[in-house]
Amino acid sequence: MTAPDFDVAVIGAGPAGSTAALAMLNSGLRVALIDMATFPRDKTCGDAVAAYVPKVLATISDEFRAEFEAFSKRQVVHICRVFAPNGQPLDFKFSESGNIIKRTELDNFLCGLAQRQKHVTPFFDCRVNSIAFKPNQKIWELQTASGVLHAKLIIGCDGANSVVTRQLSDGRLLQEHHSAAVRAYFTDVEGVNPESFELHFINELPLGYFWIFPESDGSFNVGLGALSKFISDKQLNLRELLQHVVTKHDSISKRFTKANRISDVKGFGLPLGSRKIPISGNAWMLCGDAAHLIDPLTGEGIGQAMASGRFAGWMAVDCFKKNNFSAEFMKSYDRQVYKKFWAPHRKSYLMQRYLVPRFTLFNKVFELAHRSPVFRRWLQRAVL
Repeated sequence: MTAPDFDVAVIGAGPAGSTAALAMLNSGLRVALIDMATFPRDKTCGDAVAAYVPKVLATISDEFRAEFEAFSKRQVVHICRVFAPNGQPLDFKFSESGNIIKRTELDNFLCGLAQRQKHVTPFFDCRVNSIAFKPNQKIWELQTASGVLHAKLIIGCDGANSVVTRQLSDGRLLQEHHSAAVRAYFTDVEGVNPESFELHFINELPLGYFWIFPESDGSFNVGLGALSKFISDKQLNLRELLQHVVTKHDSISKRFTKANRISDVKGFGLPLGSRKIPISGNAWMLCGDAAHLIDPLTGEGIGQAMASGRFAGWMAVDCFKKNNFSAEFMKSYDRQVYKKFWAPHRKSYLMQRYLVPRFTLFNKVFELAHRSPVFRRWLQRAVL
């Protein structure tokens, strides 16, 4: 019988994978943390980090939370400023502060934190080409660019194009449950409160939005995205649309007259949490984008990635304690994840489908929120 090289193989070392590895702290498990890239590396994203992320780290270790809060390369934000299609803004103030952090910095921070733990062995610049379960030996065999690895349990955290999801779950990217986006970095965008980030719902994009997010270095993450089905039906070119918005949009373009684009425009896909897929099975789990856990309305996924990674790490520890890796036992992981995220994702999906494209209704809702503090408070609770 082949002995496993590791107890757990975590495939993908972004926020989900690094958090999963951290969550197995002091468990005695041997964890391989595998990623196709070397760090630091860029990841195309909006860079928004949910306010509850420090709490996720604190449930693993108070030291991890303290290190995150001392991290200098994060822009603290207290307000989400939303612009209705008629250009009317409405500020939603957070009870807890969120953060904007470039993924180059965030992922390197989290991965570095995981690498420092004695139970973690990193394998970087190591693409996983295929995985296969060996039932007689009850281990996974991973064919990688660096050779063959074996593990008792695998956790797939390898993003929107996950190898693990394609092989073990429902990896179809259905257009009605998927979004596409583009982003670039700019300097000298005018009129941005550095403690707020902006979402603009514009006429050109009825099933999506344009954003401006301030970064700690004074630059701005600027982009737009929409439901993939809408993009396909309308045959939209998102790169061209982004250029149109920053140069020709009636109100937005005025804020970019002195702006400079300092990066390429890059695209990315977002598998949305508006449908459930199997996220565990016999000796395997999925986290983050690989588990299709992105908010259908806001596109936020870093918080979901880290929370699901934490749940997966804890579940792995429980599996070894009870020597139970069955699909039935693993279902408790699915229940944890969907208990936290399914209701808010469903709400976001319904808002995206029925409110956002109805511009007249959208504008009237904002007008009412400006007139009625009671309705405004209700709307904030409903949206955030």
